[in-house]
Amino acid sequence: MRGNEVYNELAGVSLSPSMREVQIAVMLRMAMSLRVSKGKFALECTFKHQDSAVWLKNAIEEAFSILSELRSVPDEKNSNVCVVSFRGNDAKRLLLFSKLLDVKTKRIVASFPPFIDLSSIPVAKTVWRGAIMARGEVVPEKKSGIKIGCSSVDLANKLQEAASTLGVEAQANCRVRKKSVEVPPAAQTVKMLNLIGAGECAKKIRSSLERTSEVEAKHVVAQLYEANRQRSSAAAKKACEKIKNAFEILEGREINPDLRQAGELRLAHPNATLSELGKLANPPISKDAVAGRMRRLYRLALDVKEGGKAARPK
Repeated sequence: MRGNEVYNELAGVSLSPSMREVQIAVMLRMAMSLRVSKGKFALECTFKHQDSAVWLKNAIEEAFSILSELRSVPDEKNSNVCVVSFRGNDAKRLLLFSKLLDVKTKRIVASFPPFIDLSSIPVAKTVWRGAIMARGEVVPEKKSGIKIGCSSVDLANKLQEAASTLGVEAQANCRVRKKSVEVPPAAQTVKMLNLIGAGECAKKIRSSLERTSEVEAKHVVAQLYEANRQRSSAAAKKACEKIKNAFEILEGREINPDLRQAGELRLAHPNATLSELGKLANPPISKDAVAGRMRRLYRLALDVKEGGKAARPK
């Protein structure tokens, strides 16, 4: 999934006039910078993705008949960003229409304007759609599948509240200078994208995650297989050493043919399983019988080594 696909899809979501005004207010509050000089307003909104900037410019023109300037400028990393600018009375009218300017205090509201009811599911969806378009990053391969930068703790808490309304897990990270709200990857990211209208991107992310899970599962199986192989190899090597030692101790002594055959089969086929050794025996025997005969061979050698009377093999 290319980085701009989600913004293109979100920009194409059809909205009612009321939800359009909610999304305008959210995107303005998340992305705007405001300067006031000699009583005149200058408002700019900066976006990483052109789809977001074009949507906001057109939506404001349709909703409030306020024109704006859209331009592309280089940022600190020498990559272009899109800036939507409003000047003078147009900037002030926009702040009043979007309820972002408190008429009584003449100040910008601390978070989202009061008319945005975060307990409403349609509003919560629109809030998250606008926040992602304004300041969001969707990278499901990272620890946080969705990450939205916030300029204040109030905004981060409001976004977390809206996510809770939608039944999506979101975490406000407000202990650092660059505050953010994050949605963990996998199911939660896919769920959020489906809810806010980015179904195609959610489908691609789900497919990618499923492929990744399959690869990881195969890797785990391969690791388990290799671990089992190494354990079996180590056990077989240890068994061969014990049998060699047993034959050295019992050299010149009479050994039950069945015990001798079990020991010789192990030495001749050091990497074979007990079941495979049992099939090679004449006549074939079970793996438990092979293991039992080798244990009796060890005990016989141990008795001789300790100077005791050798156990009479059956």
